[in-house]
Amino acid sequence: MKPKTGYDVVDAILFAARRIRTSADTALRQSGLSLSSYRLMRALEDSDQSMREVSDCLQVSPRTVTDMIDNLEARGLVARGPHPADRRVTLLHLTDDGRRQLATAAALAGQSHSAAISGLSAQDQLTLSRLLDQVAPTVHAAATAE
Repeated sequence: MKPKTGYDVVDAILFAARRIRTSADTALRQSGLSLSSYRLMRALEDSDQSMREVSDCLQVSPRTVTDMIDNLEARGLVARGPHPADRRVTLLHLTDDGRRQLATAAALAGQSHSAAISGLSAQDQLTLSRLLDQVAPTVHAAATAE
């Protein structure tokens, strides 16, 4: 059901985002990951990160990251390790199994994302991307400045 905020354009954006998230989550579950777990693993794809860095990247509470990491660690996909210079910080990194699982999940996510925009021409995709980049820029700037 389409949300009703009183602004048709905002409702359309929220509804489209929800459909895309739901579709991606359904596809990703075929690989044994939720969309949230996939996003967390993508955050670790290029480098080890602290819990705080992952929390900030995903814009979720540190407690939520801890719960997600506990689950992924129990499955052997993510591991915790010491920070080389700061004993107070725990670094997270993908295991070899985690990298393999992420590659499988990325293929499924790619298919889902491609299907989500398949009705748009390449030019329409560029236009949509440009327009969405203009949505709430001051809200985003204020949130990142905090």
